[in-house]
Amino acid sequence: MVPGPEQDEVMPYDPKAKNECIWHEDGIEDHFGLHKFASYPPPQKKILDNILEAVGGTPLVKLHKIPESFGIECDVYGKAEFLSAGGSIKDRIGVRMVELAEKSGRLKPGMTIIEPTSGNTGIGLALVSAVKGYKCIIVLPERMSHEKIATMKALGAKIIRTKDDAPYDSEESHIGKAFQLHKEMPNSIILDQYVNCGNPLTHYESTANEIIDSLGGEVPDMVVIGVGTGGTISGISKNLKSKGDVKIIGVDPVGSIISGGDAKDAHHFDVEGIGYDFVPTVLDLNLVDEWEKIDDIDTFTMARRLIKEEGLLVGGSSGSNMVGAMRQAKKLTKGQKCVVILPDGVRNYLTKFVSDEWMIKKGFLTTNDLKEEKLEPSIESCRKDIFGTYDPEKEGEDEYQRGEYPIGIPESFHPTRSMIMDTILEAIGHTPMVRLNKIPKSLGIECEVLVKCEYLSAGGSIKDRIALRMVQLAEEKGALKPGMTVIEPTSGNTGIGLALVCAVRGYKCVIVMPQKMSKEKEVTLKALGAQIVRTPSHHGHDDPESHMGVAIRLLKEIPNSIMLDQYRNIGNPLAHYENTAEEILYQTDGKIDYMVIGAGTGGTVTGIGMKLKERIPNVKIVGVDPDGSILADPTNRKVHGYEVEGTGYDFIPAALKRDYVDQWVKTFDADSFYTARRVIREEGILCGGSSGANVWAALQVAKGLDKSKRVITVLPDSIRNYMTKFLDDDWMNLKGFPIPQYDDEE
Repeated sequence: MVPGPEQDEVMPYDPKAKNECIWHEDGIEDHFGLHKFASYPPPQKKILDNILEAVGGTPLVKLHKIPESFGIECDVYGKAEFLSAGGSIKDRIGVRMVELAEKSGRLKPGMTIIEPTSGNTGIGLALVSAVKGYKCIIVLPERMSHEKIATMKALGAKIIRTKDDAPYDSEESHIGKAFQLHKEMPNSIILDQYVNCGNPLTHYESTANEIIDSLGGEVPDMVVIGVGTGGTISGISKNLKSKGDVKIIGVDPVGSIISGGDAKDAHHFDVEGIGYDFVPTVLDLNLVDEWEKIDDIDTFTMARRLIKEEGLLVGGSSGSNMVGAMRQAKKLTKGQKCVVILPDGVRNYLTKFVSDEWMIKKGFLTTNDLKEEKLEPSIESCRKDIFGTYDPEKEGEDEYQRGEYPIGIPESFHPTRSMIMDTILEAIGHTPMVRLNKIPKSLGIECEVLVKCEYLSAGGSIKDRIALRMVQLAEEKGALKPGMTVIEPTSGNTGIGLALVCAVRGYKCVIVMPQKMSKEKEVTLKALGAQIVRTPSHHGHDDPESHMGVAIRLLKEIPNSIMLDQYRNIGNPLAHYENTAEEILYQTDGKIDYMVIGAGTGGTVTGIGMKLKERIPNVKIVGVDPDGSILADPTNRKVHGYEVEGTGYDFIPAALKRDYVDQWVKTFDADSFYTARRVIREEGILCGGSSGANVWAALQVAKGLDKSKRVITVLPDSIRNYMTKFLDDDWMNLKGFPIPQYDDEE
C-alpha cells in the first residue's frame, strides 16, 4: 500500500479513509503494514499476568423463555460480552488497537491516547491505558451515561463532553473536538476506531473464532449484530462467511442512517453504542445480508426482558439485537442456530433504562405498568418474640440448610468456564486469577500477590456462588418447589445472586436489606424481578425492625415462602469448599502461602479455609474484618457503623468457623476505599469497596515476605454497586476519605 497521511489525521468520514483497511488471506493491511492474524486459541494461562488477559473469551448462553414466547423453533444463543474484563465487547478493540499502534511505533511510553467514542471504546481504552501506563482523554457526546463517565474517570481517563446535536463533520462534534485536541497536544495519538484496522481485525481473530469454537466447530446459521463503528459485524462476518453459509443480520436504531438514508434523515435516539449519522470506514456494507431497524421502546423493553426472564445483566443495545433476532429467527427451523451479540452490561445504564423512573420520564413505561403492592410486615408482628428459637449464630435447623462436605474433588467440578451454556447460571464462578503488578512494587513488596476476580461472575459478585448452591440444596431436599417465594435478608450481593437464580429458575424473590446499602444494588435487584424491602441500618440483628427481623416476619406472613438463610445454611461455605477453593487450587497448582479473605457471613473464609488446610497443611488463612465489626474478636461486642458493604457483622454467623482462621487483619474505611481506587486506576481491575479492604490486608501480610512467597486474596464484587459511593470524588470528600493523587492530574 502506498504510504499516505498519518492515520490519526484522516477524519473517519473522509473518502480517503476508505483505503485504510485491505483484507488478505493471512491478515489485514493499512499503510503501517500487514497485520497478520493472531493465532487462535490464545495461550491458556492459569494465572493471568494482568487483567487485559481476561478480555474476551466470553461464552454463548442459550436463551429459553423469550424465544419460546415468540414461537421460535431454532436454538438462540447470546454471546455474553458483558463478562469481559472491562464489561463490553469494545474491550477487545481497545487492546488490539493499542497493540497495533505499539508494534508500528506510533504509540510509545509517555504518550496520550485521545479517542472520540460513545463510551464503551473509551472504557476499553482507559482500561488498557491504566494497565500499560498511557495517559487517556476520552471525548464523547453529552447523552452518554453517567456510569460510563464514572468508570472511565476511575480508570484515570480525562473526559471531554460535546453537544449531542453537533453535526458529525463539525468541529463541535466529539470527533471534531478529539482531532482538534490531537493537533494542539504534542505526543498524542488518536487510534480512531472508525478507521482503525484493529477494530474489525480483533473480531475476525477472536470473537468469530470463539463463536465457532463454542458451537463445536460449526458455523451458525444466523448471527445478529448491532452496528456502530461496524468493526464487530465486519470482522465476524468476514471470518464466518469464509467458513460456511451464514446469514448476517445488521441491527440499526431508528434515527441512524448506517443502514441507508442521508445525514438529514438522522435524528435523536436513546440507545447507546450503535447507530451513527455517517457510515464508518471499517464497516463493509457488502457483508450484511439484511437489516433490522429497531426503535428505542422495543429496544429497552427487550433489554429489560433479557434481564428479568433470562437473568442476563445486559445493556440497552443487547435489547436492540435481541428484537432483531426474534424477527429474523422465525425464518429458521428446529436444529438451526442463531447467535445474538450482547455487547455490554447493566453497569452502564443503572440510571437509564434499568431505572423505572427514567423509563417513565422517556415515555417508554407508564406508572400503571409498574403497579406493585408495597410489601411490609404487619405492625402486630413487630415483637421480640417473633424470632422464637431463631439464632443466626446457631446452625440451621431445617433439612435444606444442612448437608455434608464431600471428600476429594466433587464430580461436578470443572476447573474452567465452558464456552457454551444452557443458562447464565453456568457462568457463576470460574473467575480469573490475576497478578497485581504496580501496587505491590510501589510498596517495595517482593512476594507475589494474586487476586481472584469474583466480580467477573454472572451476577457480578462472589455471592452468586452461594445463591446457586443454597437453591440447589433446597430443590434437592424438596423444600423449594415451583411457584414458591424466596425471602432473604442480605446486604445486597447475596440478594442479587438469589434474584438472578430465581429469574432463571422461575421463583418469586423478596430481598430485605438495610438502607445503607447502595441504590445501585436495589436497581439491579428490581431489574431481576425481585421485590425490595428496606430497613433502618441502625437496628441490631435481633431487632424485629432489622433486615433479619423483617425477613422472618415476612416469612411467617407470605404463604408458600422459604428463607434459605445464608447465615446458617451449609450451602454458603459448601459452595466455596466445593468450587471456589478447588478453582484456587487448580489455578495455583496448590502453591499458596497466605490466603486473605474478607469475612461477612463467614461462608467464604470457612469454605476456602477448610479445603485449603486439607490440601496445604502449612497455608495461613487470614481473615479480614472492618473496624466496627466483631468477627475478629467476638469478646468485644461494641460495634459501630462503617461504610464498606458486604463485610463484617454485629454477631458471629453460624456459617463462620473461626477455627480455620490463623490471623485477623482489621481494616478501616479510608484504607479500603483508597486501595480500591488504586486497584482500579493502576491495575485496571474494576472492583468494589470490600475488595479494597482485602487487597489492603493482603499487602500488609505481604510486606517483609521474600520473593518465593505467594499471597492471594479475593475481590468479592465490582464497581457496578458503588457508582455513587466510593467511585465518586464528592462522596469521598463528604465522608472525609483520602483520594489517590497522580502526577498527570491537573
